[in-house]
Amino acid sequence: MDRTDYQILNLLQADSRTTLKTIGDRVGLTAPAVSERIRRMEEKEIIKSFSVHVDRTLLDSSLTGFILVAVFPEKYGPFCQFCEDAPAITAHHHLVGKLNALLRFAVKDTRELDALLAAIKRYGDSQTSVELGAYFERKDIPLPK
Repeated sequence: MDRTDYQILNLLQADSRTTLKTIGDRVGLTAPAVSERIRRMEEKEIIKSFSVHVDRTLLDSSLTGFILVAVFPEKYGPFCQFCEDAPAITAHHHLVGKLNALLRFAVKDTRELDALLAAIKRYGDSQTSVELGAYFERKDIPLPK
């Protein structure tokens, strides 16, 4: 990975639909050269996927936030399955410490949040924070010196 690869990653993070020609113009390469670099980063699994960031608050879920959960160790497997199956849980991170799971949620209203929290209670205690806004959700990867 050189400086140019990092620049390509940052451009793709900002907009994964950026054309190869545009990326090439920005980093000083031809479109085929950019394509080859992207292919190599995909092969190495540096690039996992190309995706769209959806603002759920503008669709069906006006209430978003985070839930820290102290999942009972013997229930972590079923808890993971619960998280995958629950449409309101948009991200699940496994942590070290008493609060060993961090969930991101998006729900329609407080009733839906209450139902989600009641379901989570089967797996352990939780602490919930409602999101007021996000200042950023992505940062450029620092370029190597």
